[in-house]
Amino acid sequence: MHLCQVLSVIAIVVGYFLWTILIPIQDFDTIGSEELLRVQKELALNYPLGRFLLYVGFFGFVSSTIYLIIVKIKVRINKRKRVPFK
Repeated sequence: MHLCQVLSVIAIVVGYFLWTILIPIQDFDTIGSEELLRVQKELALNYPLGRFLLYVGFFGFVSSTIYLIIVKIKVRINKRKRVPFK
């Protein structure tokens, strides 16, 4: 894995733990989506920072993966274009 991908995965993991609710909730099925969002914002360790780190981590991971795939394709194309010297 590339360094950027490793940092992105770390950002995703840290962001998830900041964003999620670590306290067990009873009757989870009876809570509506708006109520769940409000409770999550109140009980999460740091909801805005966690959400930001999740987005940054996902963006960094996807963009670095695309970059590495493009570089790998360019290397393979350049290997095929080389003409051996006689």
